Amino acid sequence: MVKIMKYIRLIIYVTLLQFIFTGCSYVSDMVEGAITDRASFSIKAQQVGNDVVITWSETDLSTDFAGIEIYRTRKVNDEYSGYVTVADRFSGSVSGDLNSGYTTTCTVDKPADDGATTPPGTSGIYFYRVGFIQWDEPVGERTTENGYTGTESFDYNYHTGIDAISGSARVEIN
Repeated sequence: MVKIMKYIRLIIYVTLLQFIFTGCSYVSDMVEGAITDRASFSIKAQQVGNDVVITWSETDLSTDFAGIEIYRTRKVNDEYSGYVTVADRFSGSVSGDLNSGYTTTCTVDKPADDGATTPPGTSGIYFYRVGFIQWDEPVGERTTENGYTGTESFDYNYHTGIDAISGSARVEIN
């Protein structure tokens, strides 16, 4: 009888610990969600030959739309990892018009040693994200008084921000 009580206590303690740890996970997720920007939409990515094809269903037809950017990293679920911008509206080497809010696919070269790789090399697991970029000011307020120069690439780099960002898509590069 004493042994049975011992096992019952052990089961109760294990169940209680499991509940506490699971509860802590939910609490930490809630706190993380409150202080970080969660993904706004999902994407898919896959290697096709020497390229990576990224697709999504989100569009941005607003007048403040500035472009789409494609990011890559080796670290999963780390918003602060060293994401590298592998394509944006000024990239000429990608397929997909990242200057259009209608675009829902982009093809980029498979990774080279671009800083997202640790250790250097092209094979391994990568994570891609897509960001929708918007202008800081409405169309009529993009003036020199507000710091705009009229040079599209300069203004894009200094007067835009991420409006929506995808979750990450995992790709194993061979």
